[in-house]
Parts: sequence; structure tokens; C-alpha cells
Amino acid sequence: MQKAPPTKGPPSLAIKQRVITEDEIDKLAERDPKLTLYVCQNILARINKKDRLYIAEDIKQKRPLKVPVDFAAYLNWSPLPKTLPGSGDIPKLILVVKDIPFTGWYENGRMKGDSLTCIGKQWGWTESGVYKVLDKAADKSSNLYKNAYGEPAWMPYALRIYGAVWIHAGDVVGPYCSHGCINLSPQQAEKLYDWANIDNTVVVTDTLGDFNRVLSILYHPPAKEHFIYGPSSE
Repeated sequence: MQKAPPTKGPPSLAIKQRVITEDEIDKLAERDPKLTLYVCQNILARINKKDRLYIAEDIKQKRPLKVPVDFAAYLNWSPLPKTLPGSGDIPKLILVVKDIPFTGWYENGRMKGDSLTCIGKQWGWTESGVYKVLDKAADKSSNLYKNAYGEPAWMPYALRIYGAVWIHAGDVVGPYCSHGCINLSPQQAEKLYDWANIDNTVVVTDTLGDFNRVLSILYHPPAKEHFIYGPSSE
């Protein structure tokens, strides 16, 4: 009697630290057209927490990376939840989780998009709190920091949330690489900028586990315009 073929198990989210080559990725694309070089580089970027361009150079230089055992399992993967229980009454919410770090944006508790994120080089440089979007600037330059050419650092697709701290497109060389701003990969920063409005709620939290505590602050905020909990917004 012929045995039935083994049942295919669930997608594996296992990861191995190893070198991966473009030839290997090309073979993945031959088996699954969705797994193009660009898509695989983006998956590796999200897992390794640095921009896709740095991943491309790592592959070229044969540097070890965190590599999925099953790339297809990561096609729609996010370290953030697809829904945020208890936040369904908030029309638009931007969530930044510092220990991952990742940024997600939600409508009535359902994720609309997310991005790998770079926050302050030191833990306290990006301060946890509950804020609102105070300003939007598509073509913003820093008043405090210079680029490598001595010019004001460019901060496109910028959303100010307190003081001089903005969420904006930036050079995500790793998870902790900024002076305190929240840097997103350029493509996702543009999507967030187009989606966000002035006064949208922004939560910066140390961990996902802290979010329930933050929710209680959201629903019982102190009476102060544009500022709910966190450092001074002035």
C-alpha cells in the first residue's frame, strides 16, 4: 500500500546566523517568484534591523547575517501585532516599540503599515511617552545636527512628536543609531507621512508589554494640549 505524502507543516520562523549569496536568493526566486532579490533583501533588513542597502553590501562582502530557514514565512511578518487589543476606539495610532525597535501605524487597532526603526544611540535619548503629531514637514532639515558635508542634516517626511524629536526618513544603519529622533527606512517613512495627520496619537513604549499600561493613560489623560505623558514637548 502506497503511503500518503507527509503533511506539510506550518511555515517556520526559525533563523540561522550564516552567509547567504545572491545565487542562493536567485534559486529561491526560481522556486517561488514572490521571493525576488529585492523582497529577500527587505526580509533580511527587517530581521537584521538595518536598511536594505546595507544588507546588499553584507551579501556582497559575504558577511554573516540572520537568515530565515523559510523566507516565504516572512513575506508578511512583523515583530509588531497585526491588531492592538484595547485600542479600537483610537482612529489613528503610531506605535514605536524601543526594545525591538519597530514602528507601526494602526487604524482602529488594525495595522496599516510598519517599518524597521532606528532610535537614540543611548536608551534615554528617545523618551517613552504618549504624544501627538505636532507638525508635519515633507522637506525638513535639522536645526541641530550636520551631515558629513557640514550641511544641516536632511530629515524628509518628518512628523514632530515632542521637543526636537521627529519621526522621519533616515539612514538606518542599525537599531540604535540616532540622536533621539525615530528614523524609518525612506519608503516606509513616506507611507507613514502620507497616512498621518496632525494630532494623531503617538505612543513610544519601552516594550510591547508596557502597552496595556499606556492604554490606561490614553483613556485617562492629564489635561494638557498635544501632550499626554512623557518629556516636556516645549
